[in-house]
Amino acid sequence: MIGPEIQEKAIEVIITMNSAIINLRLYPPTNALIMKTIDRLQDALGLILNESDALLFAESEKNLLIAGEPLSQKNRQRPQVAVFLMLMINWGIKSIAFKKGLGKDELSLLLEAMGKKPEDVRKGQGLERLIREGKMPHIQINQKIYIETAVDQELATSLEAKDKDVIEYITAEGAQTTLDPEKVRAMAKDPQWFSRIFQAGMQRLTDRDTAPSTINLSESMLQMLRTLDKISGDTDKKAISRLVAGSVLDMDTDFISALLTRNMEGLLDNHLFDQIVNRMNDEQFEQVAGQIRKWINHASTKEKAGGEPALQSIETAYRHIMSSDKGMALQQQIQERKVREEEERQQKTAHLRETGRYLLRKLEEEPLPDESTLKFLPEVAGALRAEGEAETAEAILEQLIGRLFSDQPDARAGASEPLAEILENLPPEQRTSALTKHLDKLLKWLKTETVPTDAFKIICLQMGSLAQGMLRDRRFSESIALLATFNFMISRQKEKEDPLRSAANETLRKVASADILDICLEELRFNRSGQRNDAGRTLILMAEYSINPLLDILRESQDRSERILILNLIPEMGPRVAPAVFERIDESEPWYYLRNMVRLMGRVGSEAHIKILVSILTHEDPRVQTESLKSINLIGGASRGSILLNALSECSDSLKASIVTSLGSMRNRDAVKPLMELFKSRVSLSEELKADLQEKICLALGSIGEKDALPFLTEVSRQVGVFGIGAHHPKVRAAAGRAMGMIKIKTS
Repeated sequence: MIGPEIQEKAIEVIITMNSAIINLRLYPPTNALIMKTIDRLQDALGLILNESDALLFAESEKNLLIAGEPLSQKNRQRPQVAVFLMLMINWGIKSIAFKKGLGKDELSLLLEAMGKKPEDVRKGQGLERLIREGKMPHIQINQKIYIETAVDQELATSLEAKDKDVIEYITAEGAQTTLDPEKVRAMAKDPQWFSRIFQAGMQRLTDRDTAPSTINLSESMLQMLRTLDKISGDTDKKAISRLVAGSVLDMDTDFISALLTRNMEGLLDNHLFDQIVNRMNDEQFEQVAGQIRKWINHASTKEKAGGEPALQSIETAYRHIMSSDKGMALQQQIQERKVREEEERQQKTAHLRETGRYLLRKLEEEPLPDESTLKFLPEVAGALRAEGEAETAEAILEQLIGRLFSDQPDARAGASEPLAEILENLPPEQRTSALTKHLDKLLKWLKTETVPTDAFKIICLQMGSLAQGMLRDRRFSESIALLATFNFMISRQKEKEDPLRSAANETLRKVASADILDICLEELRFNRSGQRNDAGRTLILMAEYSINPLLDILRESQDRSERILILNLIPEMGPRVAPAVFERIDESEPWYYLRNMVRLMGRVGSEAHIKILVSILTHEDPRVQTESLKSINLIGGASRGSILLNALSECSDSLKASIVTSLGSMRNRDAVKPLMELFKSRVSLSEELKADLQEKICLALGSIGEKDALPFLTEVSRQVGVFGIGAHHPKVRAAAGRAMGMIKIKTS
């Protein structure tokens, strides 16, 4: 028993629900009034669910029950109760339960659905399916197939001990129960007794399994009815069937459908099947027929696939149902509905076609159509495609794309917004087709647009998705135009916070996902589809994201040709990958990997990176030293001369000759005196290498062309040694002579 206080709280829930449903027919779910009403409803339910695990509303004989009990006289007369009861009847809701743990999202979903017309929701998912799919786990609709009311409680308490024995017997719970057939038949002559026993048996079946499946419960009920039929003797089977059918029709349509497709032959003198079919209302009948038709289609599919469904009894039940008067009427209604729907479709299509043509004329004739026209375009274009009027929809698309090149920024922005929405609403395959068809124009627009809009960002991302699709399909060459466009947008000389460049950056980041990079790297390395060059080009265009995977391969690869391939590819990425290469320069790395990093730095680095290269000049491996000097020379810059002069005294003797040659080619005047001093200094080289170094010093002085070097070179060219040192190597004296000639020519 529930007290009057709980019943009053439940009435408050009803009133608030009515208010929310009515408001949802007038305002969107995000409206402040709606949200406030839902908050109030949740609070009202919370007061009850704090004291009870659930709140159950049920409809029985056009009356509203709360927690299985009828309302007080005062509450029955409230108009809000009548409205709520009518809502339940219109929706076919026999019971609705709110359970502890109920959230606001679930309430919002339920109320939004009930704010629509029942037929509109049934065309979609339906309330019960939404709940079955777990979207409203704390709300149950029609879950209780049998609802114990106050009348039922009185019924249960009035059962005699022998009645309880009968119930146990028919529900297969009393295997040892002994019944007196004569006494049972005598009691069964009363159809009301039969109905009471049947209802109590159903209650026992539902209580026995807290979540019985529809099929299992229908089988248990059928078995119970067959047992009752046997013990009922000569009772009026037609009257009994009428009473049982009334109870069955209070159940949900899935259960009714399952029961009718079981083998009911001979049951209650074959009256029950007809009673159920004939007493269903039109809505129930259509739902049951539709459900059984679905089962037939599903069973036929399984049968073709090698399954073994019980198809015969389902088909038999369907034939009997559809051959009844209601079935014939339903078929007539379905046929009339199809004709009506086709007429409506044709009228709708004609209206849409005319609307589309009207909008096209406005686009063609007006430089800047009004905002309402532009906002209406996506809806019309989508409807046209859905009705098979793709030609008009495509013409609208082309008109909008043409307007992207208007001299008026407002016109471009006005066209891009509906264009972005139209493309976004297309199914993925159709969107890909549309973008591919108009690719050249859209890429041109992305390159030339100067006004950032949300639509620009959306279309940019759509183009990025197109590029991803191409790369996943290994259409590398086709993706290059898109990637090149994003790179162009990123490289445009704009202010730091340029939204257009930011949109391109974000798009390129999404394109260069891990799986896309793996696809491109695989093709570059193994050339599986003969597209190595195009795959390499895509990696160059995604340089910021592909550089680190490439450097990883360069470090780990044992294939020399693969390493050379990557070493030739990375320099094409340019300065933007210099930071990634710079981070990899570590003297603790193996010499061969460090040499490769230094080599790359010379091709992508700037003067800012020379300092790290100078430190590598003193590396223990001469091959790394040589590569570092090459990279310094490649980078160049105003500070190169002073850097090399400083390094001349610190580097190994074996590297000095190369630095001398570099200073000579630079014609660095500051190097004259240090070079002459180096010539006279002691070096730890063989006589032959020392002669090579001295030869290069002389030639470098000649290249620089300073007169101050002439006395020094004159002394070197003599047979007698300089400053008491023995005679120089012939090639050194010859080099000094050539240098003197070079200086004289330059200074004459």
